[in-house]
Amino acid sequence: MDAFSELLQILYSAPLQQEQWQRFLGLVSNYTRSSTGFFISTDDRLQPAVLAEGGQSQGKLVSTYNQAYAQSDPFRGAIIRYARTRNPVGVYTEDDLLPDDGLLQTPIYRDLLVPANLRHAAITILALSVRCLDAISLWRTPDEGPVDAGSRGLLELLIPHVQIALEVNRRIRASEQGLAGAEVMADACPTATFVLTADGTIRQCNAAAESLLRAGDGLRSKHGQLAADDLHAERALEKLLSDVGTSFLPPGREPCCVLSMQRGSGKRPLQLIATPLPDDRRQRTGGEVLLLATDPVAPAHFYDDLLRALYDFTPAEIEVANGLLMGYSAQEIACLRRVAIGTVRQQIKSMLAKTGTCRQSDMVRLFMTLPRTTVPISS
Repeated sequence: MDAFSELLQILYSAPLQQEQWQRFLGLVSNYTRSSTGFFISTDDRLQPAVLAEGGQSQGKLVSTYNQAYAQSDPFRGAIIRYARTRNPVGVYTEDDLLPDDGLLQTPIYRDLLVPANLRHAAITILALSVRCLDAISLWRTPDEGPVDAGSRGLLELLIPHVQIALEVNRRIRASEQGLAGAEVMADACPTATFVLTADGTIRQCNAAAESLLRAGDGLRSKHGQLAADDLHAERALEKLLSDVGTSFLPPGREPCCVLSMQRGSGKRPLQLIATPLPDDRRQRTGGEVLLLATDPVAPAHFYDDLLRALYDFTPAEIEVANGLLMGYSAQEIACLRRVAIGTVRQQIKSMLAKTGTCRQSDMVRLFMTLPRTTVPISS
């Protein structure tokens, strides 16, 4: 019971990191008097592999198994055959799965187990499906003999608890992956995006928002709160966040408030759009307001690969496209590129044909609908 209690304490220590599984398997190996133990599980590529080991160090054996024997493990086929008629979850010896010395006739025994002086197995199947295989494989030397009844009973007691620990581990990993994916998507967006409380405390912001704060022109961070350049703008921002943060999204409606934020540099004001977060998002993020900030004087730039891939633009046409997006006239683009105005007009004509538009203004509006990102695009 002392062994069982200690093992449970490790299993329910969250989050379950690699070191925890190493420690768990080491203790299981000790308590069952096994030379070594392996945790086999299906990885993210749906390939079975040894993900952790315990007991005596078998690093070379693990790498060899993962590279050469994971797909041809004879125990895997035997367990699958069990699944045809009953739930295979349970504890098995090598003779249960490969009777009549079947293990001794396999390449994995001859090439992998014999050099490691391993002979007798206790294989605990935790889960088996088309997409999932979880198992703990304990091995003993020829001198140690097969696993005893007491050790087998301990393994059987552990099964439901290890299953719970694995489910917790998978949910944590899925949550971490989801958060990481959300962060990547937010940082790829060129629009400065903030999640704020009603009093302006910054809960989350993307890379574009951090860049805007570093510039310190119109918006800045003051003791972790979003602040404006002057007292008048500060009060307007406070009222905006308070009004939006204390309201909730009713079904079927998406209310929002806008604010033109004056800047100390004298440049055109920042354009702010604020909307209340739904209740479930408030609980997840700790904020009440989603605030988007755009700079009307920031140049609209698209990566060359995007324009080339979508419209087959030449390098010269890409330069002209970015010039139009910057607000330059054809004459100004010709001067900047040191070419004749007729050359630029001919390039614009070619671009109209490639984009399927009839007027220059229509083409510019088309460009403005293209996806923009702060992450470079590779062709």
